[in-house]
Amino acid sequence: MKSPLLSAALASVLCCFSPLAQAQERLDWARPFVGDWTLSGVSEGDPYCLVILMDEGSLGGASLDVTATCVRNFPLKEIIAWSTRGDSIVFTDYTRQPVLTLERLTADSFSAELADGRILSFDRGGFDEPALEELMDGTFSLSGYNGEASCGFMVEATSPTEGTLEQSGDCPDEWKDKDWNKWEFSSDKLKLLDGGGTAILTMTRDDAFTFSADGYESLFFGPGTIIVSE
Repeated sequence: MKSPLLSAALASVLCCFSPLAQAQERLDWARPFVGDWTLSGVSEGDPYCLVILMDEGSLGGASLDVTATCVRNFPLKEIIAWSTRGDSIVFTDYTRQPVLTLERLTADSFSAELADGRILSFDRGGFDEPALEELMDGTFSLSGYNGEASCGFMVEATSPTEGTLEQSGDCPDEWKDKDWNKWEFSSDKLKLLDGGGTAILTMTRDDAFTFSADGYESLFFGPGTIIVSE
């Protein structure tokens, strides 16, 4: 029979070699990169978003935070970790396979090419979040990850907390003919309303440019291109 002191000592040793303990350790190699980074397209009008690199251990590398605008516009849904390989930064998925490889340009700037040919820039530093009235003025899309099944809208702000909403261009059947009419923001929620003032969707602001629909796993609303099929 093991003594209580021996059992406690054994448990203390085992904890330090558990996968959880290893995953939560701070990684020296990651520290020079820790902080806010901006991921963006390089063409005029391309979206940009915030990625936060951290130095806590994660499966296959170090942990990171990929914001909603990133996964709404780029194929980054499966990313759970980042690491360095030579002069590159690599984003990896649950199977430790690379999803995106960013090649170093300078000490604080990297570049990558997506499978569809889009060129991305990854630069140290974040950006200021736009005011709601500034954000809610232009073309928007209601979509899933990486712009999947996009529905286009013309959005205009008539005050800091409300404005007009008009569906335009292509739209999946699920969201067609909903009498989209206006938007309003109150109690930290964005509501997309029909002509009678009933909320079609209630949304929470996830980051600088993206709202997520309450009650849906992956339905986003934010600035985007209106698609019109020929």
